[in-house]
Amino acid sequence: MSDGNFKNLIIDAYNKAKEGNGNLVGIIYSEISTYRFSELDIDEFVENSNPSMLYLKSKLTDTELDIYECDLEDYKVKNSESTIYVKLKNKMEVALMY
Repeated sequence: MSDGNFKNLIIDAYNKAKEGNGNLVGIIYSEISTYRFSELDIDEFVENSNPSMLYLKSKLTDTELDIYECDLEDYKVKNSESTIYVKLKNKMEVALMY
């Protein structure tokens, strides 16, 4: 999946975390730093940094996922289910509720 789609996943997950009353936790890793969703301006961060991994955890289902840019095949957001579905290479699709 392209760099733009990985960054779009970061932005979508960030926005859903803000909507979900703290039910979705995210940590973004770049080559030199680590950031929690709560401590950054997401648009500026995505524009100016080179994130390489996104950690997401759903507090509703206790599901955790490390998403490396190179492993991301696809993702989709289903607002009607309050869920982000993430498909990684050689793994089953994972659902993270927010």
